[in-house]
Amino acid sequence: MTAAHRVLLVDDDPFALETLSGALVKAGFESDTAPDGETALALLARRRYALLITDVRMEPMDGFTLLGRARELQADLPAIVITGYASVDGAVRALREGVLDYLAKPFHVDEFLAAVRRALDRAAAGDPGAPGAEDRSRPAPGAPGPEEFEELIGRNPKMQRVYQLIRTVAPASSTVLVTGESGTGKERVAAAIHRRSGRADGPFVRVNCSAFAEGVLESELFGHEQGAFTGAVRARAGVFRKAHGGTLFLDEIGDLPLNTQVKLLRVIQEREVQPVGGDTAIPVDVRLIAATNRDLGEEVRRGNFREDLYFRLNVIPIHLPPLRERPDDIPLLAQHFLRKFAADCGRTIRGFTERALSVMERYPWPGNVRELENAIERAVVLCADEVIDVHDLPPEVRGTGATLDGTFQLNTVRLSEVEEIVIRRVLTRTGWNIKRSAEILGITRATLYSKIRKFGLVAARPS
Repeated sequence: MTAAHRVLLVDDDPFALETLSGALVKAGFESDTAPDGETALALLARRRYALLITDVRMEPMDGFTLLGRARELQADLPAIVITGYASVDGAVRALREGVLDYLAKPFHVDEFLAAVRRALDRAAAGDPGAPGAEDRSRPAPGAPGPEEFEELIGRNPKMQRVYQLIRTVAPASSTVLVTGESGTGKERVAAAIHRRSGRADGPFVRVNCSAFAEGVLESELFGHEQGAFTGAVRARAGVFRKAHGGTLFLDEIGDLPLNTQVKLLRVIQEREVQPVGGDTAIPVDVRLIAATNRDLGEEVRRGNFREDLYFRLNVIPIHLPPLRERPDDIPLLAQHFLRKFAADCGRTIRGFTERALSVMERYPWPGNVRELENAIERAVVLCADEVIDVHDLPPEVRGTGATLDGTFQLNTVRLSEVEEIVIRRVLTRTGWNIKRSAEILGITRATLYSKIRKFGLVAARPS
């Protein structure tokens, strides 16, 4: 056994220490163990190790303190952090300090061994995530962040935070939960994490959990055997097996039926799937990224989502802000979509009038980036000039953005549009208090409800 296979395992939990050390030895590694930081430092002073694996919460020396002191003895020492108290801040701190992986307890032994092998392979290859390696994708301290990152666009600080989280968590194997309203770009975040991970050469498989009936969804996820049910004329692998060695993106995870949640939890825990109608479990190696526009914590409280599955998915949460919280990004996004659709249509359109940009910045965009993209596509098709103006935008956009100070475009405005604008403005100012809005408008509540239905008005979701 060479130093290339020698691992130092540190944990103050005797059972975890024995279990993980036994797994390492069985897998062909040489494993030294330490129940605390001081014992680990004494071992490091006597010999070199290929990898340090340490728990975070230990007394009197925590895992991060141990890591810092260990690298005073062996500057190029790669490390994996394991913790029973996973958090975004913990993941960010660990990976910023050159940790190659961040495992949240409880985890399966096979997941642990896979992380060890990946860390050793990456360290041997001089991976940028290893200690001492330069991260050329990270801007210099104080430098402005990118306006475009992978397929995401935005200079707003909230988006810069998202970019940094993607950079930080991508090299790890931990499960990620992406949250945000519909249309904010959750799938693009998942794809960016995959492309920057050690699994980039593997498949990136997407599935929308709300697109299938319960029975069909289980077959889609886990596969089925031939003859498992009526119509199963041939066996099906399922997306977990298709994503083996890569990343599986489960969109709209909040729509997963409770029965399917139980089965998904087992797959995450055991790292194996059992096809519908089958008797044999099949091992899978998949990095899981889930996404939802729901508040899963609230769904847990209502009994609609399993708490244990929620904790399994919410190891590293990434939240995408709604577009109304970053209006400074709207001109940037609008120009990006303008270039895209103008090229597709063979049009020469130079940009937007200041008035059009002002209207778009004031509109709340309940459909977020996806709605903005659709609005720009429509404007490119309808625009008769070389610059997009207010009248080229969809009625709902120019209706909310127009002002009541006489700046209407008199050759295009209609009485119904003015009525809609006034009703929208009053509803917004009263927080959609129907009684108060009706009083301000001088109409009955029944009439106001009728107008709301007529114009298809919808209250913006609270942020």
